[in-house]
Amino acid sequence: MRDETDILILGAGMTGLCAAHYAVELFGRDRILVVDAADAPGGTARTDRVDGFTIEWGPNGFLDKEPKTLEWMADLGLENELVRVNEAAAHRFILRGGRLHEVKPPPGFLVSPLLSVRGRARLLCEPLIPGRRDDAPESIWDFAARRIGREAADILVSPMVTGIFGGDAKQLSLEHCFPRMAELERTYGGLFKAMRALRKSGASAMGPSGTLTSLRDGIGGVAEAVQARLGDRMRFGVQVTGIAPLPDGGFRVDTAGSRMSPHPHPLPREEGITARNVIVALPAYGAAGCCAAFGSQLTAALEGIRYAGITVVSAGYRRDQVGHDLNGFGFLVPRTEGKRLLGCLWDSTLFPGRAPEEHVLLRAMYGGYSDPEAVGLSDGELLEYLRREVHPLLRISGDPELLRIYRHPRGIPQYLLGHEARLRAVEAAETRFPGLIFAGNAYRGIGLNDCVLSALRAVARLEPPG
Repeated sequence: MRDETDILILGAGMTGLCAAHYAVELFGRDRILVVDAADAPGGTARTDRVDGFTIEWGPNGFLDKEPKTLEWMADLGLENELVRVNEAAAHRFILRGGRLHEVKPPPGFLVSPLLSVRGRARLLCEPLIPGRRDDAPESIWDFAARRIGREAADILVSPMVTGIFGGDAKQLSLEHCFPRMAELERTYGGLFKAMRALRKSGASAMGPSGTLTSLRDGIGGVAEAVQARLGDRMRFGVQVTGIAPLPDGGFRVDTAGSRMSPHPHPLPREEGITARNVIVALPAYGAAGCCAAFGSQLTAALEGIRYAGITVVSAGYRRDQVGHDLNGFGFLVPRTEGKRLLGCLWDSTLFPGRAPEEHVLLRAMYGGYSDPEAVGLSDGELLEYLRREVHPLLRISGDPELLRIYRHPRGIPQYLLGHEARLRAVEAAETRFPGLIFAGNAYRGIGLNDCVLSALRAVARLEPPG
């Protein structure tokens, strides 16, 4: 016999958890059910606590600019657990010519060796470049090269894009990855002009607003708090194999395997769930695999949302092993440097309590959209890359006392050129099948704030329970 529920949420990542929280507030705990193929909630936003180290699987926080995220934290009772990033995080570095160079705002940037004299001169010509007159899709790299020059696009912009999306700036859509940049050009005609205008109003055009914020014991505490509230309304080890509309409304969801949280209760493999509403908060490739009943256009759109694989190498050292002062956020590596390393975050500098006393914690990133093979590297190979690419830069002697490796073969969705058409196909399916809702970081933003907004959008579209 199938389970029945009013609201079924597929996926217990940040979006699914947030949607579940607010659906419970609106309709009651007994009307919702959350299922996930993993063995615990949180997706890649999980935290391990080992020998005094607090180690993030993936993202280490969110920008505190979104009131809805802060409201959710307060609702979960986590308001007093929030910690803001150390002021040292203002110091960010890029590897160029085998050395770490701090990225300085103007006017200090004008004497930085990060760019050649010619590259700096080209950047200063930005106010002379006319704004675009058409709305044709443009990649992040093409936008940057057009406005500030090819060298700056390679050395400044591409590493930043890799650090955020794990992506290739030449293939990612500016409009969907950095919509504010596109809007600034449309509004002011250029970036320097926008900076001047916004400076007069007290706003900033330099990077995203807000302060990086996490929880005292790691960002995984969010998922743990939601799980504690939902209890047996969450099931793990559940693989969704298909979703289909029912003739009289609602949906049939076929599953393989099921166990309850926190206590396992196996169910027959052929069992499934009937629901009035289904929030599909799965990765796009997972949604594509179970949505064939809703038409080939939807399936093609979901399959067209590609992912970048990321491997996170967390390494803990005694402080006396590291010669660098680690006074900063970390560093990024342009592809022109010829290294496999994407970047390295100095986690124990960013937030308190990430490493035991007299120790430090670093996180090195490998992979990305342009290096998919990196997720297949062995632990030994990754340790060797760490020794070769990170140790010399930070003057590290000896091997790490703690090493944890997290592989995310399809970790970060890529908003490639043409993403708008894929979004339209997804939205068309939602219109045709009321109660079917797609949510998550595959569509309109990859950060935790974006996941919260996606969850709220999903809850607002729910068909009222009968």
